[in-house]
Amino acid sequence: MSRLSIILPVAPGSTPPLLDRRTLLAEFQRLAAALHRFVAVRVRDDRSAADDLMQQLWLEADRGVGRMRIEDHEAWLRGIARNVLRRYWRENARAARVRPLADAALAAELAAAIDEREIAPQWLEQEEVRDQVRLALTLLAADEQDLIIRAHFRAQSHEQIAGELRISARAVEGRLYRARRMLKERLAHLNVHEEL
Repeated sequence: MSRLSIILPVAPGSTPPLLDRRTLLAEFQRLAAALHRFVAVRVRDDRSAADDLMQQLWLEADRGVGRMRIEDHEAWLRGIARNVLRRYWRENARAARVRPLADAALAAELAAAIDEREIAPQWLEQEEVRDQVRLALTLLAADEQDLIIRAHFRAQSHEQIAGELRISARAVEGRLYRARRMLKERLAHLNVHEEL
């Protein structure tokens, strides 16, 4: 079920309403951090390129206002981001040569090593490991990315996360467990063709 159908319920079997600019802006803002991470990782953290790509993503998404019916905004916006990145790499041969590529063997090794409770910080000291973890992380849903980043990269406690998200610490624990499992799954299946 899409986040929009929670806001604007759509009866099963009926079509969602046409995309309007207010809804698009709200969803774009909600997903902006995850979308920016998605493109930034793939342009080797070139901030200028990532910002330009985000502007292109917004312009292309805005073209759908009043013409498209979208149920899953996150998937739709990620699809646009993939297209924007492909065009960027075609137009910038040098950037395409230095983009991080998935390493299936290393990613599978990392997936096997993930402890369901912790993501070992020493992994992230090696650039190739960091690239694989970041690629896999950006393939998760925005909410899952947010939880993993809060817990493992910002070292927030379950109670801190719960307070900020206005949910119980127990709910944070369950969601974080599922997010780690999804990260492990993405790492296990990461390959050159799935890097986008």
